[in-house]
Amino acid sequence: MTTHFHTIVIGAGSGGLTVAYGLASLGKPVALIEARYVGGDCTNVGCIPSKTLIHLSRRGSGDAKHILATVRRKRDALRERETREFQAVANLHLIYGRARIVGMKQVAVMLPDGEERVLSADHVVVATGARPRMVSLPGLPAERALTNERIFEIDHAPRHLAIIGGGAIGVELAYAFRNLGSRVSIIDIAPRVLIRAIPEASRAVEESLRAKGVAFYANAHARSYDAASQTLRVEREGQVVALEEVDDVLIAVGRERNLDGLGLEAIGVRFTPHGGVAVDAYGRTSVKHIYAVGDVTPSSTFTHSANAQGRRVVQRIAFPWLPLRDPAPLYPDVVFSDPEVASVGMLPHQIARRYHPNLIRRIHVDLATQTDRGYTDDVQYGFIAVDAMRLTGRILGVTIVAPKASEMISFFTLALQEGLSLYRLYRVVHPYPTFSSGFQKVADTFLRETLPVLRDELVAYVRYRWAKPPSEGSS
Repeated sequence: MTTHFHTIVIGAGSGGLTVAYGLASLGKPVALIEARYVGGDCTNVGCIPSKTLIHLSRRGSGDAKHILATVRRKRDALRERETREFQAVANLHLIYGRARIVGMKQVAVMLPDGEERVLSADHVVVATGARPRMVSLPGLPAERALTNERIFEIDHAPRHLAIIGGGAIGVELAYAFRNLGSRVSIIDIAPRVLIRAIPEASRAVEESLRAKGVAFYANAHARSYDAASQTLRVEREGQVVALEEVDDVLIAVGRERNLDGLGLEAIGVRFTPHGGVAVDAYGRTSVKHIYAVGDVTPSSTFTHSANAQGRRVVQRIAFPWLPLRDPAPLYPDVVFSDPEVASVGMLPHQIARRYHPNLIRRIHVDLATQTDRGYTDDVQYGFIAVDAMRLTGRILGVTIVAPKASEMISFFTLALQEGLSLYRLYRVVHPYPTFSSGFQKVADTFLRETLPVLRDELVAYVRYRWAKPPSEGSS
């Protein structure tokens, strides 16, 4: 085994693969160390199996047992293909084992046979991802406690699936298993599902879930489980509700970064107050030659953001003389629910901390009643909400709730990243009939409400543009 490399990458998930392939394709010798499977969470226990399950469950492609078997088959086939492809990349050395940093430029790898090798490199990239956060539920047997890492291994649809957590994972799998015929209940300590989304998006998803027969218990805690009777006891507003015939419990309450035992503290790598590895806009840590991408950083929780971070790390390492472009790109947030929810830019509470409320205009286009595609497709839950600055039409934040919101949000991601105002978007022609024609209606609405009262808008802009938000002014 070669012992010195240009770069050692720890973790073969989205971010790690991007860095390893990018540098290897530029002729740099790279060691890619992976403890389990190539592809990381996305390929093995995240995006690929979950979206395959969502797709097949919507189509009703056979019974639940067949669908779940197909999910595993497709996942395994992709993993094997990716493994073969990366093993064939010139200059890339794929090493299976567990890594820990033992020196400023040294990484020890515990190989599957128990032998430990020490490798060295000019650069080290940490891309070890995250794992499900667990909660203790008295009485729940280990075999009935599922996470995203275990749920795709079951060979049947549960009779009653209780999901603890109403975030993206919980909501997406609630739809999927309800489509497979399971009774589904979501229990969340928050007052609404998708607490990170705007309230209107949460309401749309909650209404859709209830219409499909999914029960939702807000402001609630799962207290205990009785294995003999398969009863999950849930406390809500001081009252205990017994959920019966619960044969599986999916725990989806968040993620924990895989940083234990890596040795980052020993070499002086700094962490954020919330435990993530502190990095600059190009992934560099407080130690010059150590980089981090993906879930281990505070700014990335998605496959696409890890990929984007990885690309920037490749640029920084391979072409350090290129000018740096700050800040980091915008990362759209997507939940593959039914309808989908996608957002980009600042959320209302973030806008409120920075700008006076009288400076902001909210534009809301209902896709069901204001687009002909919404009419033809019988859309019940769908809208585009844009928060923009008065007068200038500068876009600050966008949320889309629609059947294909994940495909629509990139339009606004580009607009925000390039500083395109609603005046510029007004001139964009969209095909008809499409949901994206709602973008035109957003721009139409802004111009219709701004141009006839342009003098008043100018006065308001001058008055509030540099005014302190009420919360800041009163602090």
